[in-house]
Amino acid sequence: MKKNIIIAATLAAPMYGQVAIAQDAPRAGNAIEEVLVTARKRDESLQGVPVAVTAVSAEEMAANNVATIADISKLAPSLDQREGRKQGAFSIRGVGQVRLNEVQADPGVAVYMDGIFLARNDSQLLDTVALQSVQVLRGPQGTLFGKNSVGGAILVTSKEPAEQLAMSFNSRLDTLGQRDLQVSMDVPLIEDRLLSRLTLASVKSDGYAEDDDTGRHLGDDDRLVASLQLVWRISDTLSMKSLAYFNKQDENISPHYCQQITLTGAMSYARTPGRSETYNEVCSESEKLIGTEKVKTENFGSVFTSRDALFGNTLTWDVGPGTLTSITSYVIKGDNFSDFDFDATDLLSVGNTSHVRDQLKRQGVYDDEGGRYTLGQEIQYTGTAFSDKMNYTVGLFASWESLDRQLSGQSTNEEGWVGFESLPGLPSLNMFCGLLPEDCLYVRGINTASLSSYDNTSYAAFSQLTYDILPSLQLTAGLRYSYEQREIHVELFESQTVPPILGIPLPPSIPITVMTETQFNQLDGTEIELSRGDTRNGELDFERLSPMASLSWNASEHFDMAGVDDLMLYASVSEGFKSGGFNVLSTGIGSFDPEYVISKEIGFKLDALDRRMRLNMALYSSDYKDIQVVVSTVPSLGAPELYTNNAGLAKMEGVEMELKWLLSDKWMLNASGNYIDAEFLEFDDETLDPITGAPTSVDRSDEPFPFIPKYVYNLSANYTTQTRFGVIDFVLSRNTRAEQFIGGDSTAGLPEFRDSATIKGFSTWSARLSWVPKDRDNVSLSLYGNNITNKEYIATGSAVYSGFGTNSITLGKEAHFGLELKYEFAD
Repeated sequence: MKKNIIIAATLAAPMYGQVAIAQDAPRAGNAIEEVLVTARKRDESLQGVPVAVTAVSAEEMAANNVATIADISKLAPSLDQREGRKQGAFSIRGVGQVRLNEVQADPGVAVYMDGIFLARNDSQLLDTVALQSVQVLRGPQGTLFGKNSVGGAILVTSKEPAEQLAMSFNSRLDTLGQRDLQVSMDVPLIEDRLLSRLTLASVKSDGYAEDDDTGRHLGDDDRLVASLQLVWRISDTLSMKSLAYFNKQDENISPHYCQQITLTGAMSYARTPGRSETYNEVCSESEKLIGTEKVKTENFGSVFTSRDALFGNTLTWDVGPGTLTSITSYVIKGDNFSDFDFDATDLLSVGNTSHVRDQLKRQGVYDDEGGRYTLGQEIQYTGTAFSDKMNYTVGLFASWESLDRQLSGQSTNEEGWVGFESLPGLPSLNMFCGLLPEDCLYVRGINTASLSSYDNTSYAAFSQLTYDILPSLQLTAGLRYSYEQREIHVELFESQTVPPILGIPLPPSIPITVMTETQFNQLDGTEIELSRGDTRNGELDFERLSPMASLSWNASEHFDMAGVDDLMLYASVSEGFKSGGFNVLSTGIGSFDPEYVISKEIGFKLDALDRRMRLNMALYSSDYKDIQVVVSTVPSLGAPELYTNNAGLAKMEGVEMELKWLLSDKWMLNASGNYIDAEFLEFDDETLDPITGAPTSVDRSDEPFPFIPKYVYNLSANYTTQTRFGVIDFVLSRNTRAEQFIGGDSTAGLPEFRDSATIKGFSTWSARLSWVPKDRDNVSLSLYGNNITNKEYIATGSAVYSGFGTNSITLGKEAHFGLELKYEFAD
């Protein structure tokens, strides 16, 4: 989707005095500047915290073309997010969430916005609008945070209001039709007491693939964001921060392409009324479009829409030897709806619930997109004792989450009727129609729906203390108690399984019938009616004590090592816990158990060469028990369904590295990366007979671990120079990812199919050239490019061979180049 665009920008004369735009590189004179983090609920130097944490400032995000927090995965070791998805679904060190249905399982990586926990994956993918920094904490986090996190935590901090009247503009245009605009205004309402900041932003793009039939753009952006922040300094010891954040999103999902792998899938020879092609034939046609910026997909649905509102209030009171903090939050998600394209063709619509939604609306059963709200309250006290030798944090957390009338289900196409030229396990149709003048098809209806309401309750008590055994030796210990309750109410909808023959309805006990092609095609435009079925209820309770301990030693205080300024060594062990939950399938509801991680870690943090080089490394080993994995099943004569299963046991071992090296006052080198060896030790699954539905146990422990590249690394060089025209800053970076397995069922994990279910590794290059004019350091103009070598690569996908016999893949974006303008002024 190459476009030629003309980019022009006009600035009005400044109304107020100027405010400087910070430079990209974290430099302080001829040394790397100190970075403060809040990983332990207090401001500390990054190099003094015995935690594997990456801190990225707003300036660093801009220098590396980071548009949403998903792009942080290019900078933070072991952080992963499936490119192209509209949801967060982050994982850290292979632990996290790759589930497509976000309402049924907690995220494995917790995302906090200004201390407020975002409960679901489809609320986590924040734009970098008005952000101050992002911190990525690796490993289980629970003894310092409200919500327990089994994989890690992402702390998003917004910019606080300025003490003077100020405004800022940020605009971006690029060759994929990106057109973003952000306006912020800081207004002191009461001098030095009550400050405010209002931010409005629009994020739009034309997407990066076009539907071959309708011309609709897929993978587009269409978001409106507004935030209002207030800081009230009530007294010298009491302050309050308030946040109101709104998001409106109306987008199409990312483009999916089909790759034909095997003809043994249950849907391989499926057809729909009025069309003569089978699924495998249409898949092959879709595959031919790879690299053409065209795609074949359904002509309806395939959307992601959401209306979000977040309200937060943080009270901070200096009392006694410490600080008492109260964080109250209320999050609303309305008009939320998301489709997926599991089959990746325009023939079937598996995963696309838009038709089911519209049908229920016509029947007067479903009149909205399902609402959600989450009320959260956290209270924590942080203080010191024993002449400041001990720092401690204790806290309580509670959240009440309600998800009302969440729609799930699927229809194989708009009518719901599907025909099969052949089906695994059934005899050849020649036995029935061999003497007829036309071919016959097996025919059945696949049209399922359910409305689920969830009530989730969480209570926790947590504590952590750090004691200075010696000035250079610290012991940290923590303990968390978690209680989780899950309740569900499901209303199931039933439909016909076979169409009438010669106008005569067949008994419900008949699951499939045989029709001639003419009879089958006469079903075109005749949809299967849905009727109310059973209601199901369920309740689950879980509780857990999760400890942690670490020991850190500042070795540089005892040894004089040439070239070493600071060296801190640490070791830690911690446990993470994630609640179980419910599966909602066409056959009813089921449940899955909690998962647990015990993580052991050793690492060091080094500043050297007069603080011109910083090297942080960590080695970890994680025992991952009762892993919640997404698997695919094919119910009796049905379409493939995804659900969560507990896999048993896995082990992850890896190493992470971050390097910053200030070669001179002009050159900075950055490198970060991780290597992980993940393997299942136990993975007991079951497959269902495609005809009878009878289960068969399957041992999948020798499969590769899905969606985890063995290594990822990022290299970048930053050149900054002062010229007579102003400051010139140039960043060139390369991001490399190894191959990864995308199998979703036991068939894809078989040795003969593993290569087909593995996407290749790739490297992409990005660049940014910025100019800050001389004597106008409130203005910045940047030219940038992503994937500048126009590398064609598969970003992510899924392989379900028992159901489809195909891969559904998402390509990465083509080369695109843009212009970004920033302008700030203040009184």
